[in-house]
Amino acid sequence: MSKVVLKGITKKYGNNTVVNNIDLTAENGKLISILGPSGCGKTTTLRMIAGFEKPDGGEILFDDKEVGSIPVNKRNIGMVFQSYALFPHMTVEQNVAYGLEQRKTPPAEIKERVAEALKMVHMDEYAKRKPKQLSGGQQQRVALARALVIKPDVLLLDECLSALDKKLRVEMQVELRRILEQTGVTTFFVTHDQEEAMTLSDKIVVMNAGKIEQAGTPFEIYEKPATRFTAGFLGKANFFEGKALSFENNKVQLETENGNITIPAQNAVVGQNMLYVVRPEKIRFVPEGKGGLKGTIEHVTYSGNISTCTVVCSGKEIICEVQNAVSDQRPQKGQSVALDWDSAGSIEIMGGVN
Repeated sequence: MSKVVLKGITKKYGNNTVVNNIDLTAENGKLISILGPSGCGKTTTLRMIAGFEKPDGGEILFDDKEVGSIPVNKRNIGMVFQSYALFPHMTVEQNVAYGLEQRKTPPAEIKERVAEALKMVHMDEYAKRKPKQLSGGQQQRVALARALVIKPDVLLLDECLSALDKKLRVEMQVELRRILEQTGVTTFFVTHDQEEAMTLSDKIVVMNAGKIEQAGTPFEIYEKPATRFTAGFLGKANFFEGKALSFENNKVQLETENGNITIPAQNAVVGQNMLYVVRPEKIRFVPEGKGGLKGTIEHVTYSGNISTCTVVCSGKEIICEVQNAVSDQRPQKGQSVALDWDSAGSIEIMGGVN
């Protein structure tokens, strides 16, 4: 296991800068998710850590040792790809043993370590099968065992759960977290799935256009987004933007393009343009006459435990989520409602409009 530090890493393809002077630290044994839209530079960053791509600037250090000149096969990296890349003509145990054989590991040790790795991912009963005889989830476990059996200093996971169906993907998130906690290997996990990143990560790094928008714990990224992009990319969000006309009793009146609107907030500077984000689950229905924003339900999506409602208030669409309690009447399209939330639910995005 290694501490990994990226210092001022830059990568260009021609005139296109795909990774732009980023700094990032992964502490020993931690799982770092790199999250962002397609083309943001997350996979290129992973490939530079692995050694498949050479940075045009900056340094990559494993335990304070610069690895830029060290080839891929000398970095002791384990990697799991989106496609799993298993050898179809080999059995499960042969696939897992391949990396050890390339390292000239003694046969007796190979046998012991392969058995240990397959047991860890609950695939020991399938050792003699070939990949085509396995389900997608089972193939993913074999690929993970193959990456871990070499006892890597760093593990790199590139969209490795995206090919699974939703139910299996959720199950594998829990299983993957268990395995990584058991091994203690420093891990980078590239994904575009926000829920996946929240479930697995010690730290989330949100990338956009080759730069890091924000890095922090899942709680920090979700509850305290630093930019509009981070707030909008990680989870659902309602944005309230406008000039602060007044601020009294934890209520700010904003002058917006849709007219004036008053919302709960903890901070505001009168006369300044303000931007707030409110998560849908922070919003609640309140009885009419008890304050709040008055509106009409435009659309309702039933999802079992919750109903997601789009409410139009003074021309603005607001998304809110309502728990579907057995005794409560579910919200209906066309229903007149009033919305409110605690002032702490309005997250002020600092630094102006981003």
